Amino acid sequence: MSKISRGKKGEEKVISTLNKDKQYHRIINDVTFINDNSEMSHQVDHIFIHPHGVFVIETKNYYGEINAETGEPFWLKTINGKTEKIHNPLKQNKNHTRIVKRLLKNQFETISVVVFVQNNAPYLADDNVINLSDLLLFIDSYPYQKLISKNEIDGIYKIIKENSTNISKKEHVENISYLKQINHEIKAEIAYALESRVCPRCDAKIVQEGDIFHCSKCDFKFKF
Repeated sequence: MSKISRGKKGEEKVISTLNKDKQYHRIINDVTFINDNSEMSHQVDHIFIHPHGVFVIETKNYYGEINAETGEPFWLKTINGKTEKIHNPLKQNKNHTRIVKRLLKNQFETISVVVFVQNNAPYLADDNVINLSDLLLFIDSYPYQKLISKNEIDGIYKIIKENSTNISKKEHVENISYLKQINHEIKAEIAYALESRVCPRCDAKIVQEGDIFHCSKCDFKFKF
């Protein structure tokens, strides 16, 4: 089974579990936001809008033993003695949660949750990494400050839908790869400009004004 197929099956299990919650709620799956400044796409597996809060959920359908440190950029996954690095899903999902929180103008409790579908969530100091078997208990017992009303739940759903965009996971992955390449090229241009004091785009002289460097001829500039 491919990683995409395994991920999709994991997401379906999370959706099925969330739909068992007996309180009024709304679910939005595969939500994509575009950063207007960087044009980077951010794809969220699930946003679960519930009286106890807005839960931004990242689903992980990993097999094997997971060794994790909360603040580390990579975790380790071991299957049959073979170990590989995986990106820390906590960091990724906290970025997604900040986007949702800003979108809702900090008016509602917004909670980052990473769910391990295989119920092999590692022990962490961070309580927001949980097993699928504990997901409903986590949501229903979450210490909310103020219940979100049915009308507010519907309003939040509308705001998120209106501010999201429709692109596929494939397009999202391509978008990330493309932007990473652009970022790599920009860094290379800056390194060249700093070393040679020559514009990497038109070969004109690079001028420094304070902490701003700019080309004396074209529009290439950067802050250092």
